[in-house]
Amino acid sequence: MSIIKDQAENLRKTFSKNRTKIILVTGGKGGVGKSIVAVNTAVNLAKMNKKVLIFDTDAGFANASILLGVSPTVSIKDYFDKKLTLEECIIKTPYGIKLLSTGMDIKDWISFQKNFTRKAIEEFFNIAKEHDYVIIDVSAGYNENLKPFYIAADNILLVTTPEPTAIVNAYTVVKALSILEVDGVVDVVINMIRKRSEANTAEQVLRKTIKEYLFKDIRNVFYINFDHLVHDSVKSQTPISSFKPSSHVANDLMIIAEKIENTTSEHERKNSDNLLKKLLLLFGFYNR
Repeated sequence: MSIIKDQAENLRKTFSKNRTKIILVTGGKGGVGKSIVAVNTAVNLAKMNKKVLIFDTDAGFANASILLGVSPTVSIKDYFDKKLTLEECIIKTPYGIKLLSTGMDIKDWISFQKNFTRKAIEEFFNIAKEHDYVIIDVSAGYNENLKPFYIAADNILLVTTPEPTAIVNAYTVVKALSILEVDGVVDVVINMIRKRSEANTAEQVLRKTIKEYLFKDIRNVFYINFDHLVHDSVKSQTPISSFKPSSHVANDLMIIAEKIENTTSEHERKNSDNLLKKLLLLFGFYNR
């Protein structure tokens, strides 16, 4: 027991003054623009002179690098293969943010599923504390492998579209999160809106669902209108926030980053050592 206490004390000293915020971006299904929201939020926070790391955990399908216009020569697989340290797997981008990618090959997916252990999580959080924000872009749906990140997130951005299938799948993710008793603040992003009435309906359904299963209210609901410029920015491999910063859709995305930066919840004010407590929880040193 004394060893565990010693380890906990070392973590406490390391993280007691840390204010890193962990933002987890998730969605019920693919194609809702989850990675676009994650990448542009990261880019916009960097514009505010924040240190941002984005971790693309969608192994085998990781596309944050494409959206950022970078061609990674390394991925977390190099860490698992013991070729590089985790720090050496992090890629710099032209937008002032750093990227840790799980890779786009099926072998990367196998490696990630097999090797993403508690030790890797601990090393990741040691890197995380050097940043103001860590944005974790998780695969669509619920991934048991990433359970520690759902628990550790200060802010969960649940991305959906107004389409019924997307809402149903978002509903399923909320039910999965309820099992974990997540503490993070929940924000909803309704993307690709063509009719405001459909977005309003989607918001009502998700507000009710989150209240029922997570016993909390949605803090913010963000609306992002459909715009062909997003497709153009993806083709050019440039985040829309830089591709056409004056556009309405870029403004919609900027609002998300501004709210995240400017809004400090009561929960966060009372828990300035939030990252520490969640680390202790993850590594078995702290009970709810």
